[in-house]
Amino acid sequence: MSVPLQLPVGPELFILLVFPVLLALAAIAVSALIYRDAKRRDSSHALAWAVGAFFGGLIVWILYFVVRDEVGPGGSATGGL
Repeated sequence: MSVPLQLPVGPELFILLVFPVLLALAAIAVSALIYRDAKRRDSSHALAWAVGAFFGGLIVWILYFVVRDEVGPGGSATGGL
């Protein structure tokens, strides 16, 4: 006796379809913000930061926030006294 395949309905459908889309939109938004900030700071690695932020997630977001003053010459850590 075989059991028929059940399709997800209701909350399961939300979790399987909508939640990952929302996470992807959040990753795109944060990556765009990091890219814009890195470009504003004249970083030559702005695209790499954005791609890393999209695929690396929360770890890269925190890392960028910690080192963002050192990212480009537009940052405050220029080494002058």
